[in-house]
Amino acid sequence: MKQNASRTHWVSVRFTETDLQDLSAQASQAGMSRSELIRRRVLHRPVISRADANTAGRIDQLGRLIKHLYPKDKGWASPEERRKFWRVLEDLQRTAQALRRRAPCSPKSSP
Repeated sequence: MKQNASRTHWVSVRFTETDLQDLSAQASQAGMSRSELIRRRVLHRPVISRADANTAGRIDQLGRLIKHLYPKDKGWASPEERRKFWRVLEDLQRTAQALRRRAPCSPKSSP
């Protein structure tokens, strides 16, 4: 469904008080309303917590900063060491992407 599509249909769901509190906590952790959280879960869309999104952004920022530390002098390291340097940056990018795609967002699964 498009973000701008008007939501004209209502669906009622009954929850216990405990389930409602749990749902509210999960929505708060993800930084969205309960309705949005329910919509995303029912439609099998990812629910990414605010912490994961912030962490992914920070990892991206660190990767960009590390890239600027790459020495301009070609003689600073062997070709294998230079490849290792760039593999670390690629690993950072993959980690940030994985955090953005991560679906679980439940206070019960938090450490």
